[in-house]
Amino acid sequence: MNTALVIIGLSMLIFVIIFYLKRAKEKRKAREEEEQIKAEEERITDLKYQTEKEKIKAYGESINEETRNKNK
Repeated sequence: MNTALVIIGLSMLIFVIIFYLKRAKEKRKAREEEEQIKAEEERITDLKYQTEKEKIKAYGESINEETRNKNK
């Protein structure tokens, strides 16, 4: 009887450990995916900022060119 209880107890302990490890692996994978998505969003934001900066620079240069042409 005692042997059966020990075997059942150890089986439950092993089950809990395996469940915990599986859950930790899933959480780690979800966190990595979330970090990857966040990095991609930051990259897109940087590209948008860079594009807007280039547009502003081109507009400023065109105004400067127009001003130079008027002064000639």
